[in-house]
Amino acid sequence: MSIGIVTTKYGKMKGEELTGKYAGITTFRSVPYAEPPVGELRWKPPVEHESWVGIRDVSHFASRPMQSIPLEPNEPWESDFWYAGHPPMSEDCLYLHITTGAQSPKERRPVFMWFHGGGLSSGHYAEIEFDPSELARKGIIVVSVGQRLNIMGYLCLPQLTKEQGTSGNYGLMDELLALKWVRENISSFGGDPDNITVGGQSGGTAKSTALATSPKAAGMIKRCINQSNLAWLRDYPTIDSEYDNAKEYLKTCGIDPELPIDELRRIPAERFYKGARTRRGEGPTLPPSMVYDGIYIANISGAKNMEEYGCSIDYLSGGNVGENSVREYEHKLPQPFKSATEFYSFMKEKLGDLYDKFNFEKLCPVNDENCNLKNRELAARAFSNGSVIVNRYFGAYRAKLCPNVHNYSYSFGHYTPCLDEEKGTCRDTKNLLAWHSSEMWYTFSSLRDNVPPCRPWTELDFKLADIYSSYWANFIKTGDPNGEGLPFWPESRENFGWMFLGDTPVGYNGMDELDKLALEYLLREGNVPVI
Repeated sequence: MSIGIVTTKYGKMKGEELTGKYAGITTFRSVPYAEPPVGELRWKPPVEHESWVGIRDVSHFASRPMQSIPLEPNEPWESDFWYAGHPPMSEDCLYLHITTGAQSPKERRPVFMWFHGGGLSSGHYAEIEFDPSELARKGIIVVSVGQRLNIMGYLCLPQLTKEQGTSGNYGLMDELLALKWVRENISSFGGDPDNITVGGQSGGTAKSTALATSPKAAGMIKRCINQSNLAWLRDYPTIDSEYDNAKEYLKTCGIDPELPIDELRRIPAERFYKGARTRRGEGPTLPPSMVYDGIYIANISGAKNMEEYGCSIDYLSGGNVGENSVREYEHKLPQPFKSATEFYSFMKEKLGDLYDKFNFEKLCPVNDENCNLKNRELAARAFSNGSVIVNRYFGAYRAKLCPNVHNYSYSFGHYTPCLDEEKGTCRDTKNLLAWHSSEMWYTFSSLRDNVPPCRPWTELDFKLADIYSSYWANFIKTGDPNGEGLPFWPESRENFGWMFLGDTPVGYNGMDELDKLALEYLLREGNVPVI
């Protein structure tokens, strides 16, 4: 038995009842939480959706937000996540994907609001790697959020500021309205509005963290899960500082940035995506950032926002072995070290006097064959902004600042299997390791036979997916990932506990010599606040 037709504040809606293993689960794929942000509503705060008469069919996915089309295939994500193609794009993108196994509105199941990756520039709310069916089967109501991105979500211009008193952060305003919608309506789906976890992966962590630490969301969120970016120590740019990049970008599109805002709103959306496609620092780029506005983001300092507005929120956070390098390359394969001698020379310069103090060569032995592998393992463990030591320190810091909240840290180190014909290519597991975003197949337990076709999943993959998604479900329910039959996950507090989510999950407590070196390095560089 499934929940059937749901009645919300705005009207009745009908989703799709799943079958087979997921019988009893209903998914509502295009639930509108705001009016389409088009025409006069472009670059304005989202407007509450109007009510409707009759039963609205929400069994289909809505369009993805407007975004640039990549100039070339981006592997491994192209074959893993988008092998079936991309949905069409539209400014009309403010929808929720809600999946519930509840049979009655009276059940009050915990809620997980999920924000997709892709920076603040790309992606969409319905990608296959975060299929919510298994988490729903484990008792979670999953709400994946579509919101405005890039120039439609974060444009700062003087004309907008003059009109509204502020500009930018429209995507964050979308998130806040989605949260309010969920608070008002999720009980109709069998959800508990007082037990909401927000979470995201990569760029999604910027969204979840900004929402969880916004004064506008105070008291609405119980927990946060951040995968592959803690998003703790960032500083937000000011609105004024974003004007020049926005103006220069519009010029690359052949658009006069001094046009009155009503004229800019009449320009077809596609025109705004014909400009430069470069990274920040290499020329004008699509507006990519939330900004300090004193309203939705209270302080320039993300750490201060966390202290003022996030102290009551439980956190689970971590990253993947393979997505970073001690040379600070992110997501792509780093420039390789040619020898152990080159690696040690680089680390000696990086660590300075700590190199000899901790006898680094004895602590971290490498050879010419494994120096690049060790480089990326060290980055995940200790020497990058995404390292597990940063997450562990975050837990210890918050344990002192907010002693009643829970903090759990992880490093994901299981490698996805690859096809025989991909060995030796950029998709070879030996090159990718636990690549950026790969953990979602396991934390959502979204892997299926032939989904995606490029992954020859093994019995171990399915076993780990069940374990790791159970950790996530337990944390969403109670703030503690531990549960019956699961290897114990130590909390990150004064003991700096953490979990290695590899081929075998293993929990650790305390600090070994590598941890002590990494922490001393972080503190010396001023990369973290002092406890």
